[in-house]
This record gives sequence, structure tokens and C-alpha cells, in this order.
Amino acid sequence: MSSTSTCATESVNRWLSLEVGDPERSEAIGAVESLGRDIQQRASAAVSRLSIPLAEVSEHCEDGGAIGVALADLGAQLRSLDPAELDTERGLLARFIGKVPGVGSPLGRYLMRFDSSRPRMTSTLESLNAGRDVLARDNVTLRADQADLHELTDSVAEAAAEAQTFDDALVFAIDVELPFGDLRRPFFEDELLVIARQRISDLESSVVAIERARRVIDSVMSDNRRLIRGIDRAREATLGVMAAASTAGASDAAARVALRSAHTEATDAAREAEQLLHEALPDVERTVRDVTFEI
Repeated sequence: MSSTSTCATESVNRWLSLEVGDPERSEAIGAVESLGRDIQQRASAAVSRLSIPLAEVSEHCEDGGAIGVALADLGAQLRSLDPAELDTERGLLARFIGKVPGVGSPLGRYLMRFDSSRPRMTSTLESLNAGRDVLARDNVTLRADQADLHELTDSVAEAAAEAQTFDDALVFAIDVELPFGDLRRPFFEDELLVIARQRISDLESSVVAIERARRVIDSVMSDNRRLIRGIDRAREATLGVMAAASTAGASDAAARVALRSAHTEATDAAREAEQLLHEALPDVERTVRDVTFEI
């Protein structure tokens, strides 16, 4: 017999000696009502605290947040620098202007416009880097919260098992020691046993709520990781466009091909990152708004 089971049996045997009206019956009720209460309150507080980091994640991912603004700005800048225009100016006037060294050609004019946009693009990439770091820090915080919840899951489950030993001991006492008509039976059957089973139900519900909170954290962290990867791809692809623009000039044809390829990759990456943000935001907002943990 385990120590927990022994404790429950000893307590129930002691309560069997209490007659109707004995003030120690109130103590017995309090003992059953307190089963797992402390660890349940700790779990409730831990889960409630999740609203703070989850709200911060939601704020970081919202459309008007720094990440959303930076991604929208990057997409707009890339669209305004579409190198497809390099193939649109093939008339007599374009060929005449193209004879002006370094400036007259479509590529030359494009590169001048690109250079004027470079400081803003660099600033946008810096904002994205900062946003990426914030998401990474959010995941560090959530990972620590998840570890705490993992420990609490085991502790609450153990408390539920302890409450079950009291339930078993009470049932045994009712069936063996308290025949129908025994004046002590209603106290055990209608009070102590009912309270013990309520405690078991409450603790088991707490385990479910904690596991639900852990799944929520998993989902949010996964969304953050996908968004971080999307930001990384958009940043690296944009740096590729900037590098291609910096080295253009030796051959107009070769430069156009390189710019088109790099620009397409960067535009697609920026659009995908924005899409990831828009997909993640409803999940986080719904979590903060709708997920309530009743422990």
C-alpha cells in the first residue's frame, strides 16, 4: 500500500469514530475540500499569467505593428522597383536617350532610382531584423512558461490521484463499515464522498486546461518560427536584389537577367512573409480573446 493510500485509509478510519454532531466533522470536510487545492491554485495562476506574453505576441504580430509595417513597406518598395520596365522602352526615343553614357539607358535610370531607394530599404531591413529578434525573444519566454506548465501537469495529476485514494477509502468504508441505517453513513456518503469526487473532477479538469494551454503555446511558437523563417527569406532575398543592383553595369543584358531573378525572388519572399503574418495573427488574437482557462 502506498503512503498516500495509507494516509487516506488512516484518515477515513479516524473519521469513522466521529459521531453525529462531533465538531471534528468540520475538520474532516475541510481536509477533503483541501485535497490538491494549493497545486490547483498554482496551476491557475500560471495559466492566467499566459495572457501577458500571449497579448504581447499578438501586439507584435498585428497589422499596425512594427513587423507588419516593415513587411508592407518592403513589399511596396520592391513593387516600385520592378525591373520589368527595362524591357518596355525600345522605341526610337529610348534608343536615342540610351546613347547618353551611364544615365540614358533604361538600366542606368533604373539603377539611379534604386540607389535613391537604398537607404529606405536598408532601414526597412533593420526594422525587420528588430522584429525578428522580438519574435525570437517571445519564443524564449513562452518556452519557459511551457516548461513550468509541464511540471504543473504532473503535480496536478498526482493530486488527482491522491484525491482518488480518499474516494476509494470512503467507498470501502461506506460499503463495509456503514450499513444502511447507520447514522454515520449520510455524512460519509452525502458529504465527504461528494466533496472528494468534486475535487477529483476539478483536478482532472485542471490537467485538461493545462494541457490545452501547452498546446496553445506550441501553436503560437510554431507560428512565430514560421514567421521568423519568412522574415529571414525576405531579408536575404532583398539583400540579393541590392547586391545585383550594385554589380550591374558591365552588361545590360546580363544585369537585366540578374535583377529580374533577384527581384522576383525577393518580391515572392516578402509576399509570403506578409501572408504568414496574416495567417498567424488570427490564431494569436483568437487565443488571447477566446481561450479561457477555468481551473
